[in-house]
Amino acid sequence: MDFEFDEDQNMFRESIREFLEKEISPLVDEQEKKGPMTKEEAIAVFKKFKKVGIALDLESIKELAADPVTIGIMAEEMSRVWPSATAIIGLSFPAALISFASEEMMRRLLPKVKRNELIGCYAITEPEAGSDNRAMQTTAVLDGDEYVVNGSKTWISNGPIADLCMLVCNDENKERIFLLVDKEVSPFDTGELHKLGWRADPTGELFFDDCRVPKENNVMEMVGNFIADPDRLAELTGESDASKYMGIIGGMSPENIIFAFLRSGMALMSAGISQAALDDSIKYVKERAQFGRPIGKFQLIQEMLYNMTVLTESSRLLGYRALTLALSGSPKSRLASSLAKGHACDAAVKVTYDAIQIHGGNGLSDEYPLERYFRDARMLTIPDGTSEIQKLIVGRELLGKGFSAYV
Repeated sequence: MDFEFDEDQNMFRESIREFLEKEISPLVDEQEKKGPMTKEEAIAVFKKFKKVGIALDLESIKELAADPVTIGIMAEEMSRVWPSATAIIGLSFPAALISFASEEMMRRLLPKVKRNELIGCYAITEPEAGSDNRAMQTTAVLDGDEYVVNGSKTWISNGPIADLCMLVCNDENKERIFLLVDKEVSPFDTGELHKLGWRADPTGELFFDDCRVPKENNVMEMVGNFIADPDRLAELTGESDASKYMGIIGGMSPENIIFAFLRSGMALMSAGISQAALDDSIKYVKERAQFGRPIGKFQLIQEMLYNMTVLTESSRLLGYRALTLALSGSPKSRLASSLAKGHACDAAVKVTYDAIQIHGGNGLSDEYPLERYFRDARMLTIPDGTSEIQKLIVGRELLGKGFSAYV
């Protein structure tokens, strides 16, 4: 087991750090104070990341996915500078599915994906179905060659500006299905919600009122048809053997696969925020003097830095492990990703809290980034399963289904 980045990984980390400091960091304060990005602003930011290979076209995804650590570096380093941008880009992942879609859908949307101009969102949470997503009431009833969708979703990142939505709902048999909803073909309404952190990332509600979605947009059927077609598989990926892709599926439900990736990524987002707060605190305690000496010489300050470092490093290690297991299709990925998210998100709240304490009154000022670090960290403890839900998932995975705290 190697705990150090190799040469290629270090080169990628240095290139993305240089890019973030030069092109992204100058945008952060003004945009965060301004609030949710418009679609045009989000696309402009999205396009900048294409310069360092961060995009959702299949070629970029193939290169990034070749090494799980690279994806982790991306999530961590982006979040060290601007978690809102990480959310906008990372949660646009349904756009990557256009490569598996019908010829007509690919013809219309694939050029936008390749230009980093297609914004996606993932919609599962509902007003009455948060932690208990089995209580979802959004339905998709098959009517000829189309599904008729009715219901609403809430707290959807990118929702107000999304072109494409991966919608989780129930069919007429109350079976869970995933639909790729193209807003241009299948219009739906949206509303904006304001929140504590990630203020530049638009978040909102989605409303579906007899929204008609082509039957061919059933995500599992799309992906299944793609994997079952050796010629198309080879054309898009360079491989005709489906076993690699079946290995990632590995017997987990689609929701658990998606959540394993999202939770692993959020753990590394947390590590990035924690690292930013730790770096700023180390710099500050060397410069800030009280009682005639730098406050870094005080034992209580050093203890705080010790605790912040332990939490940051453990979050990082758990996050990379969880991401590696998720990409390998390991049956351990559900436990590992929930363990990583639960620990790292709570850790980021503690690290950023202590960073504010170290900075004193300056930590409370919006002229410093500490209060933003804290707000962004606090955001991470809720989406994709609260910290408490992560503990229950870990308990169920450790003890078995018969010991589940939720039926």
